[in-house]
Amino acid sequence: MTTDATADATTDATSGATTPTTTISATDAASTAASAAATASTQTVEEPAKPEIPLRLLDLSVDIKTLIVAHVIRPTDMKNLCLTCKQMHAITARQLYHEVTLEVGSPTDTKLTAFINPRNIGLQYIRKMDLYLADVPDKCNQLQQAHFAIRMILEFLPEDILEKFSWHPWNHFSADNLLLLYRKQRRMKWLEAIALDKDVLPDLEKLSTFDAMFEHTRKLGLYPDSRDVLNYCAALVKRTPKVEKITLHASFDEDPDRQTIPSRELNDSSTGPGLITSTIFGHMLPFEKCTPLALRDLTLQKIHLRYAAETYCRFINFRNIKALRVFGCSGADSLFAELSKSQKLPERLESLEFKHDDNPDSEALNALDGFLCLVSGLKVLTLDICYAKTLPSSAGITRHAKTLRELNIHGSRGDGEEEELVYDFDDFEKICKSCTLLEQLSCAFPPTSLIRSNSDAFDQFERALGDLPNLITLNITTWPNNTPSSSRLPRKIYEHLLQGMAQAGFERSVQHAATNNRPSRLAVIAFGSSDKVYDREDSKNQIIFVKGKQFDPFGVEAPLAVQIGWCLRKFVEPRSDVLDFSLARSCRPPTREPPQSDESD
Repeated sequence: MTTDATADATTDATSGATTPTTTISATDAASTAASAAATASTQTVEEPAKPEIPLRLLDLSVDIKTLIVAHVIRPTDMKNLCLTCKQMHAITARQLYHEVTLEVGSPTDTKLTAFINPRNIGLQYIRKMDLYLADVPDKCNQLQQAHFAIRMILEFLPEDILEKFSWHPWNHFSADNLLLLYRKQRRMKWLEAIALDKDVLPDLEKLSTFDAMFEHTRKLGLYPDSRDVLNYCAALVKRTPKVEKITLHASFDEDPDRQTIPSRELNDSSTGPGLITSTIFGHMLPFEKCTPLALRDLTLQKIHLRYAAETYCRFINFRNIKALRVFGCSGADSLFAELSKSQKLPERLESLEFKHDDNPDSEALNALDGFLCLVSGLKVLTLDICYAKTLPSSAGITRHAKTLRELNIHGSRGDGEEEELVYDFDDFEKICKSCTLLEQLSCAFPPTSLIRSNSDAFDQFERALGDLPNLITLNITTWPNNTPSSSRLPRKIYEHLLQGMAQAGFERSVQHAATNNRPSRLAVIAFGSSDKVYDREDSKNQIIFVKGKQFDPFGVEAPLAVQIGWCLRKFVEPRSDVLDFSLARSCRPPTREPPQSDESD
């Protein structure tokens, strides 16, 4: 077989032209065909680009959907999510039923059968349950009806799901229901010692699972009002070695029908601990040699601390405490004086709430100012002092400028209709310029009129707020008046004029933020202070406005002040906790109330 190509010259007889002829061997032809086939096979055909399909919520994974649903705060929105599909129902029900609040003792108790129906998949997700006594006109046998409804709920709840169970009214709780609660819910992290209709401690100690259930307990609510409840409190504290939070609220003088225990027997004296201290914390005696409780959160209310401060510092390690609340405790200056010592000064304190009636020598205010100048790192500061001559020093507040997020500071010369004390503009401006991280602020403003231009002092305070770029909630606890008019305005007209003032506040905040090339975060402006502590209804002593939107005929957007109730505003702006604190001084707006009809029920 020939492997070389030979070219011959062939002469065309017609034209006489010579044409070269190439001869290719079979081997080369085969390789050429194979390479051509390989080249053709490697060539890809470009397909047209497919249009991008937008990603929908239902296309996401379950974990991402769970994270998204965690940011939904309105119960109505969560209910609508539950109705979309089975998967969203299973995801959202976990959050919707996590914390349940019920009112019992009313005709609506018949609807509880739907709630405790075994087919309700949300029952297994309940972790916290708060019960209130409904406000009904006819209170005859209401408490017995409420206890029956509570027993029905406890019977049908799945076992070992609750972490917290709270009975909020200051009425006696059923001891039988408490026994049932402890039999079925053995993993609770929050336990309460409250007034009962009979002494139940001997029956509780007979339960085989009573001691084991305290392995999960980290928080205790102690509300002693009798010797039986004191012993109950002692049993809880003794069995909870890993307790991290204690709320101690003594209320021995609130029930006139019960035989009272003398104050000198209840409270500590210069010679030794009183009945409260020696009973609740008696298992730690002697306090000089005990291992202090490693608490992170402590609330003391109506505890006489004049001679008890040093004792409490012995069985509680205050250096690691993160939240401290002292409400209505006489001799509180002794506690602050003890905590101001270097070996007892809290190192991690983040939240301080103090409500007190000061004496003519301002001992509590002086001790508080010294304590604030020593401690550091506060994020939440709430001060409400009655019978005060001045407000707390601004130096103690500005010391926490790098960390302070919430400031609620008030003072008055009495506890009634006396006017609230107002900071000097220099001190207020110093606070605003230093504490630039503030998100919530509640304080008194200078007086101004609704039917005239704002006073110069009021305008100065508003301009100082421009130095707070992160301010979200503003609570002005003093009411604007309607001077020079001598007669009071009807409430509806007063609310309408107050809305105009809130509207101007939102607009001024937007304008000031625009000049500094930043967005305005102010979302809530409230006037007055709430007098509601446990009731689930709006207070008449506070008027709240949230920032909405409005558009003019040309499509330009502007803020709009919209009035909202106290209960609903937390679903619009959750960062409004400063409005939850009930001040000692709370009064209604200076309005003319409509006359009550004699024929009304």
